[in-house]
Amino acid sequence: MAIAARYVLGRARWAVAAAALSLAAPASAQLRVATYNIAGLEGNLSSLQAVIAAMHADDKPGFAVPVGAFVFVEVRNVDLATLTSIVNAAAPAGVAYVRATYTTTPTEDSASGARALFFRSDLLTEVPGTHANIPTGASRNTDRWTLQLRDYASAGARFVVYGAHLKASTGSANEDERLFGAQAIRTNADAMGAGVQAIYAGDMNLYSNAEPGYQAFVAAGNGRAVDPLGTANWTGAANAVLHTQSPRLASGGLVGGGMDDRFDFILPTAALADGAGLAVIPGTTRAFGNDGNHYNTDINLGNNTYFPGNIPRSNALANALWAASDHIPVIVDLKVPAWCVATLGAYPARVIQGATGVVVPVLVSNDAPGDFAVGIDALQYAATGGGVLSGSQSGTAPLSPSSVTVNLPVSTATVGVRTGTATVTSANQGVQNPSTSLPVAIQVLRRSNPSLSATADADSASLDVTVTQGGQPMAVDAVVANFGFGTDQARLSIQSIAVPPGPFALVGSTTGEIGAVPGSASFRFDPAGLPPGTYTRSVTVTTRDESVPGASSASLTLVLNGTVTGAPPNPADLNGDGAVDGNDLGIMLAAWGLRGPADLNGDGTVDGNDLGMLLAAWG
Repeated sequence: MAIAARYVLGRARWAVAAAALSLAAPASAQLRVATYNIAGLEGNLSSLQAVIAAMHADDKPGFAVPVGAFVFVEVRNVDLATLTSIVNAAAPAGVAYVRATYTTTPTEDSASGARALFFRSDLLTEVPGTHANIPTGASRNTDRWTLQLRDYASAGARFVVYGAHLKASTGSANEDERLFGAQAIRTNADAMGAGVQAIYAGDMNLYSNAEPGYQAFVAAGNGRAVDPLGTANWTGAANAVLHTQSPRLASGGLVGGGMDDRFDFILPTAALADGAGLAVIPGTTRAFGNDGNHYNTDINLGNNTYFPGNIPRSNALANALWAASDHIPVIVDLKVPAWCVATLGAYPARVIQGATGVVVPVLVSNDAPGDFAVGIDALQYAATGGGVLSGSQSGTAPLSPSSVTVNLPVSTATVGVRTGTATVTSANQGVQNPSTSLPVAIQVLRRSNPSLSATADADSASLDVTVTQGGQPMAVDAVVANFGFGTDQARLSIQSIAVPPGPFALVGSTTGEIGAVPGSASFRFDPAGLPPGTYTRSVTVTTRDESVPGASSASLTLVLNGTVTGAPPNPADLNGDGAVDGNDLGIMLAAWGLRGPADLNGDGTVDGNDLGMLLAAWG
């Protein structure tokens, strides 16, 4: 049986022990993105590390997973080493972060600092040569990075991250500068073509949904942003759950004022919000730690209820957020593209010509990294046979290790080694292995040709054996051949030999498969107690093709003829009465010295030698 080896790929590569996160629910989303204005590390660094660690364990949307990419804002060159140490110290066991391309200008570095992107090295890679700095006003640039899901080859598994820090403060002049920045970002994104997969992240300092800068992000075009939290007004106490600045009322060296502004954003483009391939999981965009009950005040005033039913955990997070920075993070979770794995199941290498119902099984599974469907694009597939294979089937494949089996029919009409291909394709956005071709070779065989002759095609034959009455049993052999055997002919085996009761008995037959070398069947004829005559029995020899699909049985007829001849006369019985006695002695004495029947030893004279032979046969 031919069996294709299974690809050892997929979700095991990215596995992270959930125990390391002390999570209430198992990890299921695959790509978590966060943006965080860290205020130039002017806050409490231990609290900052605690906030970052808590982002990994955030199960607010029903699952938790280590952050895949951080976009930090207000990062000075002098702070890079410290920030790198904090990020990796906060990481779960087995997860490490590397910094993407970092650039800054003297002007922005001396002010608030630049943007820095850190990403999981086991999950993502930065596409070399794609980083860009886009002047967006206020002596600040917006960084553009391109990230690729590790081990995915498709461009659909690639996305662009824009890290921005637009002009702060109210007033038309500041709004115009923010508009300039937003338009510069959109111009860059739009130039990347239709379907660009991008995330606009950072501290945008946008005061309302009516601001021209915000409207520039969500305006029509290739890079149109889709706000996961909606485009309605976000100001006021009724929208407090959306706000990100400031978690503290008093400044204490940071910007104070309480939680009353939505300045920090993660805005995916339409291609990342369409639910296909790499895409935002609906309902997962949130201001981390904001329970919506702390409008215009400290985030840790009284009890915080960000984690429902777990006040101590919520309060601990609120305290860390209050001390770490004058912004709180924004987090979103994305699902990853499907990963198509197609293998061949066991199928017969040889079949009989004309066999029906022969199939080649094709096993299809979705081996994308992650454990649950919420974080993995559902794999739509089509499996089609070509050459010796035919048929087509499409559907949705389950996550590995489960799989769906597609049985493609095998054509058995033509004798010989027949080849074909099982092709599995997927049109999923960003899918890994969009097309897999699996070659198949199957030998189609003529049926075996049982014969009772090695030199002719004989379905029937007869064998004769002659035994003297009272003699010993005699054996006789019959040839069982696979007439005309060649490379493309099935081997045969002797399945059974039916011998009717009587003087013939089966002694033995060839037990293995018969190909070019004929086999045999042996019989014994026993004349014991049989009078002279001929005894005939018809024997049925049943053969079968070798054990492959389409095998069938055939019958041969062998006629066995056994003849029993009479016993030869006793030469000492001179009168032929069946006994050697005085009558025979008288005949011999009458012929003494003469020639004739009484000359038992044939030496020409009836004498004492002949008398001795007669006496030896007496009775």
